[in-house]
Amino acid sequence: MKLSFRLLLIMVLCCVANAYARPPIVSALKSAVLPGLGELSLGDRSGYFFLASEVALWSSRLYFQQESDLLIRKSHQFAYNQANLRSFNDMDEHLWFLMSRYNSSGFDVGGYNESVVIAAIERYRDNPAEMTRYINENKLPDDIYWDWETRDNRRQYQHMRRDSGHFDDYAKAVGGIIIVNHIISFLNTIRIANSQNPANVQFYADVDRDMTRWMNFRVGF
Repeated sequence: MKLSFRLLLIMVLCCVANAYARPPIVSALKSAVLPGLGELSLGDRSGYFFLASEVALWSSRLYFQQESDLLIRKSHQFAYNQANLRSFNDMDEHLWFLMSRYNSSGFDVGGYNESVVIAAIERYRDNPAEMTRYINENKLPDDIYWDWETRDNRRQYQHMRRDSGHFDDYAKAVGGIIIVNHIISFLNTIRIANSQNPANVQFYADVDRDMTRWMNFRVGF
C-alpha cells in the first residue's frame, strides 16, 4: 500500500478507537495498525510472532525492492556503455524495453525502425501513401539512438531487466503477505479478547399484531 493510504488508514482507525474506547476494540485496532501489538496488550505471547513476522516481511520487501532498483540502474549503465546510447535524458521505460528487443534503433537489420518498415509493408502493401504515413508516425526520431555492439550484450541487458522484474514481483508478493498478516493479527486479537471476556450475544424474535417479524442480534464486549 502507498504510504499516504497507510497514514489515512491509521488516522481512521485511531478515530474509531477514540469513539469506541473499549479495551477489546482498541486492542484489535492496535493489531490492525501493527500486527502483534494488540495481542501483547492483552497479555498474549502470540503477539511476538506477528510482530516478528511484520519486521521480517518489511525487511524482505525492502531488500527485494532495493535489488530490483539496483539491477535497473545497472542495466541502464550497461546499455549506456555497450549500446552507444547518447543520453539517459530522452529515455523512458518503453524505450528501455525496446532496447532489450532490438539490436539498434535504426533501419538496419534487427533495428526497431526496420521492424516499423516491415509492419508498414505488411499492412499497406498496396497503398504507398498509407505505408509512408505509418512509417513516419511510428519510427523513432534520430535523436533516439542505440546500437548494441554485440547481440550477447543485448541478451545480457535483457537478463538484467528480467531479473529486476522478478525482484519487483517478489516485493509485490510480500506486500500482499503483509496485508494478510495485519488481517490475521486483527482477527486473532478479537478471538483472544472474546476468550478473556466472552461477548454477550442476544438473539430474539418478536411478532406484532400485524404478524410482522422483527429480529434483533446484539453483540457486546
